[in-house]
Amino acid sequence: MTSTTSAIHPINKQTMSNYCYYYLSGFPGESFSSPNAFPLKTYNSNSSNSNQTDEVTLGDVKRSWPIKNGTYYFRFRQSDGQGGFSWIDVRQDDEEMRVPKFQGCVFAKVLRLDKLPRLTPTKMRLNAKKARQKQQRNTSSSSSTSSSPTPPQHQQANKPPPYRDNPNPNPNPNPNPNPPSQQKWADEVVHKSELKAAPAPAPPPAPPPAPLSRVEKLQLEYAKKQKQQEKVWDEVDQRWVVIGDKRDRSKSPKRPEPSPAADLLGSPRAPPNPTSAPPAQLPTTNSKILGVSLSSSSAVGKSSHVAAAVNARVAEMESSQKAAVLELRTREAQRLQASTEMDEVRIRLEPKIKEWSEEYGKKRQLRALLSSLDKVLWPSSGWKPISLGDILDSKKARRAYLKASLKVHPDKTKGLTVEQKFIAGRVFDALSQANAEFESKGGGM
Repeated sequence: MTSTTSAIHPINKQTMSNYCYYYLSGFPGESFSSPNAFPLKTYNSNSSNSNQTDEVTLGDVKRSWPIKNGTYYFRFRQSDGQGGFSWIDVRQDDEEMRVPKFQGCVFAKVLRLDKLPRLTPTKMRLNAKKARQKQQRNTSSSSSTSSSPTPPQHQQANKPPPYRDNPNPNPNPNPNPNPPSQQKWADEVVHKSELKAAPAPAPPPAPPPAPLSRVEKLQLEYAKKQKQQEKVWDEVDQRWVVIGDKRDRSKSPKRPEPSPAADLLGSPRAPPNPTSAPPAQLPTTNSKILGVSLSSSSAVGKSSHVAAAVNARVAEMESSQKAAVLELRTREAQRLQASTEMDEVRIRLEPKIKEWSEEYGKKRQLRALLSSLDKVLWPSSGWKPISLGDILDSKKARRAYLKASLKVHPDKTKGLTVEQKFIAGRVFDALSQANAEFESKGGGM
């Protein structure tokens, strides 16, 4: 909606009270911050002075209303006496009713009744969002206005008061007759510049670290000890042994030298043989830990009981190796023998199984296989012969198939001979294929 203003008498500080400021509710482009305006009929356009009376009636507003088509409903802004305002509804048929003014001017909110705006949920959300943003801007502008110094009188002499939905707490259309002096305003500006130049406060100190738990303390202590310990590989016990501390080797106690008598008695504290290999060093983190081979030569230079333990361990290892090799060879021989026997059985029994499972090169049906199953099974299988008439019913045929499957299932043939295992495996495969075809045709229906 475009603004309707007078081109002959522009709006200024002297003539702004002769206009009615309004906006159409619900129409795009209409808002509080940019209202429309039209001159009231009581304004005298023949002279430069305003002959408008202090009172404006609803009839004056309606006669001055520039839009003639449509039906409109008017609401007017009125001060609430506490620095704010509220919208007042008036009787639309009483044209003699006095219209309230706000800050010496008439502000109206107009609603078109014959063409109500359609407020969709999306438009309602957008309107609510715009209202919140506008309220935040008004709050920030009011706070900055209260903290900023008042400009000199000559800068605001010809500046009309701005239009605001949230007016000042103390509305007054007339200019302040007693503005602050130039010196006071300059002092306030200097004080504000000093506040801006003040250094920023230092950031708060970082909070102290959280205390370690008992488990974390133990883990740190264990890792520290692991770094300080020195280990060597013991060939007899086949493990790493801690021999000292890296922190202070000079203070570590030395091993006492064994006496010759103790060596004669076979004491375990015999002096090391200088010809023996030096002890293995602790490997680095990048190197791989390799096992040490143990043989009868490892007992050379050891005491009697250590040499006996080494020899016993070597003998035990050799016997275990021989037993493992013998078991592997025996298992391989049994596998070869079973494979040979299975080949012989296959050559001998394959024609019989094929004659039972096929007829003229075509797979026989499930009922035919079940009725002749006693011809291929071994006598001790426990299978009772079934006639074809007993399994004409689909349920009886399924029941007979389950019984036959239990007889020849691979889990039930562990204690059988090679010949019986071959027959059971081939019969189980043939019955499974025939049952699959039987079920695919709907149980022989």
